[in-house]
Amino acid sequence: MAIKTFFSSTGSWAKRAAFVALFGAMSSLLVSCGGSGTASTTPTVPPTPPVITLGVLPTSADVFPGVSVDFTVTGGTAPYTTGTSNAVVLPAPAVTGSATAGYKITVLANSVIADTSVTITIRDSLGATTPLVLNVRATTLNNIVTITPVAPTGTGCSGLCSGGDAQVDVTAQLNGVKLVNRPIRFDVFQGDFRFVTPGTNVQVTSLIQNTDENGVARVRIQALVTAPTQVAILTSTDTVTGLVRRTNFVIAQVTSGAGILSILPSGTVTFTGAKPAVGQPAQCPFGGIVDHYVYGGTPPYQVVSPLPQYLSVFPSTVTTNGGSYRVTQSGCGSGTLLVTDAQNRVLESPSVASVLGPAGDAPPVPTPTSLSVSPVAHTLACGQIGTSTTTGSGTFTATVTTPGVPAGAFSIIPSAGTIGTSIGFSRNKPTVPIPPSSPVPGTISVNVVAGAITQTVVITLPIDPTTGTTNCP
Repeated sequence: MAIKTFFSSTGSWAKRAAFVALFGAMSSLLVSCGGSGTASTTPTVPPTPPVITLGVLPTSADVFPGVSVDFTVTGGTAPYTTGTSNAVVLPAPAVTGSATAGYKITVLANSVIADTSVTITIRDSLGATTPLVLNVRATTLNNIVTITPVAPTGTGCSGLCSGGDAQVDVTAQLNGVKLVNRPIRFDVFQGDFRFVTPGTNVQVTSLIQNTDENGVARVRIQALVTAPTQVAILTSTDTVTGLVRRTNFVIAQVTSGAGILSILPSGTVTFTGAKPAVGQPAQCPFGGIVDHYVYGGTPPYQVVSPLPQYLSVFPSTVTTNGGSYRVTQSGCGSGTLLVTDAQNRVLESPSVASVLGPAGDAPPVPTPTSLSVSPVAHTLACGQIGTSTTTGSGTFTATVTTPGVPAGAFSIIPSAGTIGTSIGFSRNKPTVPIPPSSPVPGTISVNVVAGAITQTVVITLPIDPTTGTTNCP
């Protein structure tokens, strides 16, 4: 109250002087009460962190319709927004995340009929921008990948069982056109299964198969014998564009022999007897061979034939998964074999059957024969030929029945064949004269035979005046 009264009753200059004196005294009082008497210091200001330029990683990429791809946003100042140069092909994606977890964008393109470039523009809260250049590729692999179990299914197993096989089909197409001879790579992404190489049956984790004339790439997979129940994943990759499809499927564990072992070929093999000679009855087949291939289970496998006299087996032990044994049959009948793996799982093999073949053709019905020879007598001088007319059907033979006719002295034209219109009898002049000590018989008989009919032709040889015998000079 006294200070207030003093200020209000004095002049302005006096007020200022008094104010200065008062606060000077107060400062002295503070110092005397324990003040250090040192001068105050300026507080330290932390340095301003550098500003990181807005960016995105990676800055460009190929993307495929229906396949989401993540990109990382770096630098700049949150929050962020995006824009797109082609919202029909690739809508503007949202920026998700936080300062601690990081920021990202996820792009998901729509289908295109040809490769299309789209630019995504990322903008931060201060207006800085950065581009993300994307090339949207035309889809070459459709979304349908079929996996069809083929053997075995087993009791209670509706899909692919442990130790079982399945067929995988992938269709490659572009703009609705099936791509022929397109190399597709198949890989085991997750799970206890393998791809089976065609021809060799070797199990691998990666396999390339070209598409067929329908644009379908087809491979065979086999679940491992020890595979527990699980979700497996395979990938199919178009090696030209790099597009990858992942397909999930279930492998079910089955422990019975019928569900884990398989034998190919799976159907009955039937052997039929060969057709015998004319007039022979039907016969059973002998020596038919079929190879059986064993899959699944735990090798080695023991093969037993309950009817060894009908079906023989070699070898009786198959040491590898996918190995084979040979079955040889004998005679008519039907039978199977028993295949047991190392864990005593037993599977009955497909049946091997053998049946009678066709009987031999019936003998041909003989054609009735007939024969007529005219004339049936000739007198021939040296060098002459006598001709008889022949009529009838069938075939004939003409044979000299008179003994002692020297070779070359007499001949029949023709001596055998189909009955024609004539037959000739020739008394020949030999190139080497026949000596008188070996005279030609004066009469030569010739039997012309057709079936049961015989016609005898008699040839008379008069004495030759030059030799005085029946021999020609």
